[in-house]
Amino acid sequence: MFELDGGEHGEILRCEPPRLLRVSWLFGPDADAWPGTSEVEVRLAPGPTGGTEFELVHAAAVGEPMFPIYGPGAGGVGWDLHLLALAGFLADGETLDHEEFKTSPEGLEFSRRSAAAWGEAHLAAGGEPEQVAAAVEATTEFYAPNPT
Repeated sequence: MFELDGGEHGEILRCEPPRLLRVSWLFGPDADAWPGTSEVEVRLAPGPTGGTEFELVHAAAVGEPMFPIYGPGAGGVGWDLHLLALAGFLADGETLDHEEFKTSPEGLEFSRRSAAAWGEAHLAAGGEPEQVAAAVEATTEFYAPNPT
């Protein structure tokens, strides 16, 4: 079992240091609030130019009401924000204050662009244009609310 400060928790399903970690993934203290199954797998591999390639797959069976309202951007934008923080930490050792960044002008713009990119991916995967547009709008409002 593991538990993170943000309420994320689950079980370690597979661990092959230093190249693979797969966990079940639940968010918040009430697992029933997020019906369905969810797993996160992180893969590390030698990069073609000597660095490390990082791949994160979050596979989830998401039904009502989350997916129809938010689409894949619901979790995608959150992962993008956390991966941005990880990249900064790896680059300069500085820890990004996640809460402060996501409400800054730069963080809000990042979230808006991320929500739009997840919408493009949703369309490319066959999502209905009207539903995708509504999901992008809802996701953007969740992560980067309009102050007016």
